[in-house]
Amino acid sequence: MRDYQKIMRKLISHPSCAIEIIRSMTKRYRKCCPKCGTVTCSEIHHTDRRGIKTYRCQHCHKTFTELYGTIFYKSKIPLSYWLRAIIYWVNSTGGLSAAELSRNLGISHISAWKMMMKIRETMVGGLSNDLLSGLVEGDEAWFGKNKSEPKESNQFKFKTDNQEIILGIVERGRRKLRLMTIPDVKENTLYPHIQNNVEPGSKFFTDSRITYSITSIKYHHQVTNHSKGEFAREEVHSNTIEQIWGDIKGIIRTIHHGITKKYRKLYLAQYIFRYENKKSSNLFFKTLCQLFSPMYCII
Repeated sequence: MRDYQKIMRKLISHPSCAIEIIRSMTKRYRKCCPKCGTVTCSEIHHTDRRGIKTYRCQHCHKTFTELYGTIFYKSKIPLSYWLRAIIYWVNSTGGLSAAELSRNLGISHISAWKMMMKIRETMVGGLSNDLLSGLVEGDEAWFGKNKSEPKESNQFKFKTDNQEIILGIVERGRRKLRLMTIPDVKENTLYPHIQNNVEPGSKFFTDSRITYSITSIKYHHQVTNHSKGEFAREEVHSNTIEQIWGDIKGIIRTIHHGITKKYRKLYLAQYIFRYENKKSSNLFFKTLCQLFSPMYCII
């Protein structure tokens, strides 16, 4: 938190500075009307009590605010609260629960939950889809609790959603990660996903599951036999993706106390963003750029 204490203090003592932080990100862009697409023909129509400007297009005479097209648009939560929530999330160990955010901001639990879900939904659409290459690991993991399993007590009712299989593919060097839901672990299911996400000719490391053997057609596929106690052989191992499974399940279990199948994709997208940008020098502004992409700005 020490890296962002100055920004946090400003947001608490002077909430109006939040719009200045946002505005500084759009200075280098030309403005266009999101209604008709006319470039640089907008004038300031008025400024509300929060300091947010409304522009008026001189061509079509329509108005739009500087938050138009972002998750902050028409939000009843003050903009300073949004930026503080991002700072809390950036400085959290693995994730931020709605309960913790509601305590930190002094807002209701449902408001904090909606804020975090909006942030996660935006991250899903902003994930990169370039091909992985070099040293790549693949593995699958089961998430969720099977309905056929007996319930231990009433307090665990919310964790009885059906199980899902998640296929994970990670590139070691660039810290690029892909997580996708699959119906089964058959060859016809795994291979198309691997083809769509891994560049041909890459080294592909997995465990000894037989359905991965088909990847040797286009990749340098090597395995480690976990059943015989072999977990690493020089560069050949899948320990990176195994550690990712441990991190994700630990976060879900200890911070969020279980998540439903409906929202699992959003939580996985949040983890991917944190994992790929872990070494970023300024994760706060990196996250803010991901969340704030107004429709009226063009390069």
